[in-house]
Amino acid sequence: MKHSIWIGFQLFIVIAGFLCLSVGCTTESHSEITPTHTYIVPVTSESDPLDDTRWELIAFESKGSTLAIPKQPRLFMVFNKGELSLQGGCNAIRGHYRIENNWITITFVKATLVDCSDSMPGINEIEDAFSNAMPTFESYTIEGDQLRIRYVDGELFFDRASK
Repeated sequence: MKHSIWIGFQLFIVIAGFLCLSVGCTTESHSEITPTHTYIVPVTSESDPLDDTRWELIAFESKGSTLAIPKQPRLFMVFNKGELSLQGGCNAIRGHYRIENNWITITFVKATLVDCSDSMPGINEIEDAFSNAMPTFESYTIEGDQLRIRYVDGELFFDRASK
């Protein structure tokens, strides 16, 4: 009988200890603590006027000189949901972009390195220059159907193109 009372007493202590941990027993005053809910709001860039647009490269100025844009193939820059790419040339050039206060932040992802100088004269120079300029894009302006992107060494000029 003493043994079962002792087991019951131990069980009571364990349950009481568990309840104290669960509800917060304290020897101090009984002030209630109300749980506080924290809501984390994702940070997003302002509205993106470049999203879902396609632009044809018409001029490429670098350090005071203008690179010749080949008539064929026509080169397009495409913006889509935070991704951008140069399309229509020999190589694939891709990256991610974010817009804040007319500043473009670019994360350069990849560029293939195929030599197409025999089949498309001048294309590799433009693609190389674009790959080098893309990580240094600084700001942009859109006026009507024209896009101008400033980068560290110059500017790129585009006309809006249909998709």
